[in-house]
Amino acid sequence: MRKLLISVAITLSATSLWAQKSDTLSLKNAKTLDDSLKIGFWKPRNTQLGINFSQAAFNNWQGGGVNNWSIGALFNNRAEFYKNKGSFISNVQFQLGSINNKGQKSAKSIDRLFLEAKYAHKINPRINWFAGVNFLTQFAPGVVYQDEGLPTQRKRTISSFFAPGYLAEGLGIEYKPVSYFVLQLGGATLRQTFVLNDKVFTDFTEYNQQDDAYGIAKGKKVLFETGFQLVGAFDKDIAKNVNLKCRYQGFLAYTPKRVAPDKNAIDHNINLIATAKVNKYLNMNFTFLGVYDRDQIDKFQFSQGFAAGFLLTL
Repeated sequence: MRKLLISVAITLSATSLWAQKSDTLSLKNAKTLDDSLKIGFWKPRNTQLGINFSQAAFNNWQGGGVNNWSIGALFNNRAEFYKNKGSFISNVQFQLGSINNKGQKSAKSIDRLFLEAKYAHKINPRINWFAGVNFLTQFAPGVVYQDEGLPTQRKRTISSFFAPGYLAEGLGIEYKPVSYFVLQLGGATLRQTFVLNDKVFTDFTEYNQQDDAYGIAKGKKVLFETGFQLVGAFDKDIAKNVNLKCRYQGFLAYTPKRVAPDKNAIDHNINLIATAKVNKYLNMNFTFLGVYDRDQIDKFQFSQGFAAGFLLTL
């Protein structure tokens, strides 16, 4: 399954890059936007590859500190195809990072894989109907320790690839007043939550003292839900060499309150990535991830990080 998902992500990215180049040649004779829409065209490619690194060392430093180093990688690819009143958009986002403190075991600093594909058709200049699918998971095992991550402490694996994994398919209406912002209302949304790793289920329930893991009961692998989904997405260069990507996704399951009272809470997922290019190859980036999902814990979770490194824009 991991190899299949990686192949899908690579195929989406590679196909869009090739198609963008070939379709550009067919637009040479197009003189207006209407001509271009009749032919069909890809917007200029938007692909980023980055590697970030940080390190700190102390020797006889009386102010205190722990030797550490961290490394991270990111890949973003967005492809947009337009023809007549229709448009197809694919989005791939991948981030993975590790931090290593002296005397402690290494741990993830960030781990996120997000895939999205959507078709939209214009009703009027600002409103479309759409059909889309998106998937969210992580690659590497996520662990927690009994104490402070010392080598002698017991660790529990509370997440891994497809544990959890979230797949959502939806139909609805979207409002797109400008090219860099869209608001989607998905009244007919299906969502599947996966926990395909038995160890994750056992460790998660023990660590959180719960009977289920990510909303999935013992002996099950998948939770099926129908509900309403709200998505707001912003992607724009807010200043010279500074790009801001922000995405909010809310989901409310259509589950009767008498059947599952906890299901009437809205699940919130926030993702923000700000990238600033220092020069052609150097960059700084800030990442914020926020989650509220009562199937996990009844608290708001967040993760944030700041890093600098190399960035290649294609």
